[in-house]
Amino acid sequence: MITKYNWGITVVNFVIAIVLITALAFVVFYKLFAVDAHVKAAEVNLQVGKWNKLQVTYAMAYENLGSFRDIGYIPYGKIASDGESSKSRVFSYSSDLRNGKGRFLAVNRVSLNDCLRYEGYWLAYGNPEQIIGNAVVELPVARCAELTPDFELLKDF
Repeated sequence: MITKYNWGITVVNFVIAIVLITALAFVVFYKLFAVDAHVKAAEVNLQVGKWNKLQVTYAMAYENLGSFRDIGYIPYGKIASDGESSKSRVFSYSSDLRNGKGRFLAVNRVSLNDCLRYEGYWLAYGNPEQIIGNAVVELPVARCAELTPDFELLKDF
C-alpha cells in the first residue's frame, strides 16, 4: 500500500507560526528595553557620586554646604545659564536651591519601564548635623528606585 503525504502549509499552520514568532519577538524586545532602562538610570548613580565627592571636599574646606557652582560640580547634559541645573537626554539635574544649599536633585525626563516620566525624584543632600560625611539620600517611588539600587550608597562608577 502506497501512502501519499501532503507536506504543504495550511493557513492555520501559517497563522500559528506568525503568532509564535510575534510573541517571541515581543519577549525579546521587552527584555532589551528593560536592560536599556537600567543602563539609562545608571547615569544618576554616576552623577550623585561625583556630586557627593565634591560636596564632602567643599564641606571639609569651608565647614559649610555648597551649591553646584560653589563646589565646582558641573551637572551632566545641557547646562542652564545659572550653572545650577542641566538637562541630559534622560534626567534633569538641579542643585535644588529653593530648599537650601548642599542638595542634589535628579528627575527622569523619560519613562524608564514602569517608572513614568517625571515620577522619579532622586534626592541627596548634605547632612547639616554632620557636615563632613556622606550625604543623606531619599529614593524615589519603588518602581523608580529599583532602577538604581546603588543610589543609597552614592556609588561613583
